[in-house]
Formats: sequence, structure tokens, C-alpha cells
Amino acid sequence: MLRFTVIPLIAALLAFTAPPPAAGEESSDDGAFISATASEFLELNDGEGFQPKVDVYYNRVDGLLSYMGIEYERRASMHPRLVASRGWPSARADNYYFISVEQPLFSSDSFSLGVSFYDRSAWSREDMEMITTIENNLLAFFFRQEFRNYFQREGFTIFAEHEFAPGKSIRVEYANDELSSLETRQHVWSAFRSDADWSDNPPLERGVLDGREEYEGVLKNFTGTIMYDNHDPIENTGWKAVLLAEYAGGMTGGDYDYRKTFLETHRYLRLSPTQTLNLRVSWGLANGTDFPSHKLFHLGGMGNLRGYDYNEFEGKHLFFASVEYGVHMIEDLEIIYFADAGRAWFGTAPVEYSSDEMNYDVGIGVRLDAPGAGDMRIDVARPTTTEDADIRVILRLETVF
Repeated sequence: MLRFTVIPLIAALLAFTAPPPAAGEESSDDGAFISATASEFLELNDGEGFQPKVDVYYNRVDGLLSYMGIEYERRASMHPRLVASRGWPSARADNYYFISVEQPLFSSDSFSLGVSFYDRSAWSREDMEMITTIENNLLAFFFRQEFRNYFQREGFTIFAEHEFAPGKSIRVEYANDELSSLETRQHVWSAFRSDADWSDNPPLERGVLDGREEYEGVLKNFTGTIMYDNHDPIENTGWKAVLLAEYAGGMTGGDYDYRKTFLETHRYLRLSPTQTLNLRVSWGLANGTDFPSHKLFHLGGMGNLRGYDYNEFEGKHLFFASVEYGVHMIEDLEIIYFADAGRAWFGTAPVEYSSDEMNYDVGIGVRLDAPGAGDMRIDVARPTTTEDADIRVILRLETVF
């Protein structure tokens, strides 16, 4: 049996911009379905000063979610960067808001302090890395499919960020959030498959295994993130790495108590003018019993174990590795052979990486550089640890210009 995930080319027509997400942040402003500022269409102070901003999302809990607001920035004068937006979800009676003030110090590109206030729908960092916002919104709008789980986040975040050099940064933040569950709205419209049910959006939970319970509470946590990125996507060379540590409970208070560490590295190699090798390793370790469900590790789906269902595996510990070998057949066409291995598990033992405990898949992909739309990619993957497993076919629009 084949399973399809389809991302239509119409993404190129609908996406004005898709800015990258902020590291380690759980948010709904990581690059919208549609995102535009006035300076993108008008000669407006070279993008500085006050200007209006519009962001649009589409999902199974909010329906059509429109944010309208303003931005302010004057880099040369080192004025505070301001963002203020109001959001209206068509499927819910609530209104959302997001306000952020960030003050650069010493220079406009190095150290800054800031605070954000918000009440909005959000998703986990894992979901943000698995699939881009525009891909997920297009799946929802056209085919009634979702690869993110949502919750409501109301509170504030205080942060400090320092960029040592391009691609090298550290961020420390304290967040105080009241978390609420969000329900799937079956009346949310889709272009196709309108007679099918939306997948359930799981309620927030606290705890692990048998001690798990539905729970909505206050999460107070510190998060530190170190990022390194000298990746050259044109030459396919360099490194990308992120180290993230979280602390909640204890002196922070709140209704959750856990510790979490996550490390991920990517290595990009150019073997020859037509051959590339990409390696990725992820490792995570956590402890605590009052765990919020959206902070657990997950594996399965298009972003990692591609031969398995979305979030098929869950746990407090994680190991994942992937290798991709690419061959450029012609200038705009590449064949990719890949293999994934990983495991997410509960338990007290922090190291359980024996080959018998891993989940594996193998596959082949085709990447096409579509003019004006970015990279179109088709992956075919199958698990090797299950005899009667389905073959999954994933069609993605990887980059939108």
C-alpha cells in the first residue's frame, strides 16, 4: 500500500516570504502561509520605520488565522525593534495578539535584550523542524491533512541574544506561559476531501506512561540555545549544529517539572562535482515526571523516520541518525539515496542504542529545481524493521522563493 503526502506547486504563488524560525522558540510566527510587509511592494524607507504587516495561517484548530499589525525598526539609530499584531481565527471566537520589543546594544547585529507578550496558538519546535509552515498550511487548505499539533500559549518571554558572527549565536530566555488545549474544528473548510474528518488535535497532558493525565497548567521555564551554521547550500558544504537545554520546575515554580537537553548536528560534504553526502545526528535526554506532552521527543514522519507515521514514537530520550547520498544527473535534477535510524523511548536508562532497539527505514528520492518555486522533492521510503510495512511517498516543496 502506498501513502501519499502532496504539496502542490501553488505554494510559489501564495508565499510572499517565508522567514526562518527563531531557534528554540515555540511560536506561530516562524514564517506564515502568507506574510507581507508594505516595504515589499512599496519604496518605504528601505524597510525601516513604521510599516504595516500581514500574516496568514490555515490549520484545523483556527481555520483561517489572520494577523494584522505593525513593525518598527531603525538599525542605524539602534532604536528598539517593535512588532505588534492582532490575530483573528475564523474557526474560534478568541482573538490573539503578539507584542515584542527588542533593544539592540553596542551594535544592531550583535547583542540584544527583549520581551514578548502573547496569546496565540502555537506548536512544538519538533513540528516546526519536521515541516515548514507553508507546507503544512497548504496540506490543510487543499487536502485536509495536518502534520502539527497545536495548543494555546498565553504569557510572556524575556530573552537575551548575542550573535558572535554570522551563523554563530546564543540565546537565553525565560518564559511564563499558561497553556490550554485546542480542539479540532471539523467545520474548517478544505478544497478537496471535504467529506473526510480532520485528524484529532490531541489535548495537552502532563506526566509520562501510566501517570499521564490531561492537564492545562502554567509552564515556567528557562531555555538556552547555542547555534552554529556555516552551511553553504549552493556548494553543499559546511556544518549546522544546535544545542538546546531547558529547565522547568524547582526554583522556577509552575505546574511542570522537567530537564531536557537536545543536540543536533548536520554535516554537508561535496564528494565530487556531481556527488554529495549529508549526515545528520540528533540526541536528546530528559528527566522529570511532571512532563508537558508537547515537550516530549517524537519520531516518525517526513522530517525524520520517513517510512513511519507522524509521531509514531514518543519518549523522554531520543536518538536519530540519517545519511543521504545525492547524485546530480543533470543541472536541475538530483537522485538521493537515504537511510534513517532512530528511537524515542521512556525509561531510566539514558543510553539504549543497541541495533535491536532501533527503527530503520531506507528510501530513494528525486529533487527537482523548479524555476520560481524552489526545490521540489519526492521521497519513497519503507521501514526495514516491519515485514508488512506500507511504502510511503512524500512530495515536498522544500524551498519557496
